[in-house]
Amino acid sequence: MNADRTIARSRLETLQMRFDAVAQGMQEILFRTAVSPVVREGADASCALFTAKGELLALSDAIPLLLGALPGSVKAILARYPAEDMNEGDMFFMNDPFAGGTHLPDITVLVPVFFKGQRIAFAASILHHQDVGGMRPGSVPPDATDIYQEGLRFPPSRLAQDGKILREAEDLIRLNSRAPDTVLGDIAAQIASAGHAARSLQTIAGELGTEAFITATHACLDHGEEQISRLFQSIPPGPYQGIDGLDPTPNLPPIEAHVSVSFDAGHLKADFAGSSAQVNAPINCVRSGPLSALLYAVLSLAPSTLFRNGGVLRRIELHLPEASVVNASVPAPVNARMNMVRCITSAVLQALSKAAPDKMPAANSGMSYVLAFSGSWPDGNRFVTTEIIAGGAGGGPFSKGADAVSTDVGNAMNMPGEALEEIAPIRLLSARIREGSGGSGKYPGGNGIRREYLALTDGVSVSLRGERFARVPQGLLGGGSPEPSAATILRADGETISLTARSAFTLNSGDRLIVESCGGAGYGTAD
Repeated sequence: MNADRTIARSRLETLQMRFDAVAQGMQEILFRTAVSPVVREGADASCALFTAKGELLALSDAIPLLLGALPGSVKAILARYPAEDMNEGDMFFMNDPFAGGTHLPDITVLVPVFFKGQRIAFAASILHHQDVGGMRPGSVPPDATDIYQEGLRFPPSRLAQDGKILREAEDLIRLNSRAPDTVLGDIAAQIASAGHAARSLQTIAGELGTEAFITATHACLDHGEEQISRLFQSIPPGPYQGIDGLDPTPNLPPIEAHVSVSFDAGHLKADFAGSSAQVNAPINCVRSGPLSALLYAVLSLAPSTLFRNGGVLRRIELHLPEASVVNASVPAPVNARMNMVRCITSAVLQALSKAAPDKMPAANSGMSYVLAFSGSWPDGNRFVTTEIIAGGAGGGPFSKGADAVSTDVGNAMNMPGEALEEIAPIRLLSARIREGSGGSGKYPGGNGIRREYLALTDGVSVSLRGERFARVPQGLLGGGSPEPSAATILRADGETISLTARSAFTLNSGDRLIVESCGGAGYGTAD
């Protein structure tokens, strides 16, 4: 009996690894076929597989912030379009933050996978698109005061039928985006990645048989749930408190995320009572943000043998105050939610560091810059592109934090200067590690990044979203705090302008922009 169970578990491990590999293959196809540099070079996209019932089956090694949004987006699409009514060749899309998404540029594409006429799974991807309308190019306006200023809000909608994109879906995008060919090209890449997943899953189903394949997918989730339940039962119940906040902003109250984490009967319960009410600024986030933070934190705490699937989600309970910065309601703006989610993640990691102090590192930078450049070339052709800039990792129990790396819920890459200069009249003058920006300690925090840009033409519009200009993360067990972020404009006429964490401005020929990101916090008292 025990031998049979061991063999069964071994088979499940092999299948879960194959499902994970399919999701990762989706991701690689997406990166290779995407049009926009923010995906092709910056890796701002994520892929996942779902069971025939819509539960998470496998994740790519991608951006946790986006992966946390896919379960809610898939659930919303299936609520609108029941799975049993879907046919081969159907495809669906959405970006509504209040129905499971993140912010409007992140569009989810869902494709049902069939084998011998029976639905066996779903392939889904979410990708940051270059422009979906709104008051500023790039659809990430730092001065938005409601969701309607941020761009097109797609409810769960049909994208394609019989394998062909619907004319009305294409027209809606073309008439409302400043970069429609890029958006449609990236959607085509999402469809291509789903095609790869379908062929791979059909191969596995052909080996196992349809019913055995479906049974195996559910068994993988059950095993993941069993694994995470045992881990949660091994942790003292708590509760463990965590708190972090965003930089002070003129005309806004203090913005903080509060969390209380406890463990009970194999479940993790995270209560965000006490978090700030939502505000009329785009720093709010929706439910997918806290879910992403919890999922990332749990995966960091768990052994590498954990099945990363919906079985883990079954054991995570979220309690979120309505109309708050951690669970915003219509019409709150959300486009700059990234740093709020990082703030939430920092609070969660702070709480878990009290539950498992020998495993958790000091706080990461807890921020990233998102720069949206737009305007026209001298010949009149328009350009829109996005740049993502990371910070430093926190020092850990055994080693220094990594320099210049995307951390926690982020996993995006810095865009190479060559890619940026090809699509926008901007020159990257320098890109280097910001020495001395990490917190001190026995194991110092990693350093942030310094990048300097030169405008080569007039009228380059820039939307800047950052964080940690004032409120920096705290060190752990006596470690020091890092240097704060900074951003500066050096005008061609000699004028110097210091920017705030969320700024919108214009660069003219000869103007320079310097951005410096925050490092990670230090771990332990320095000798």
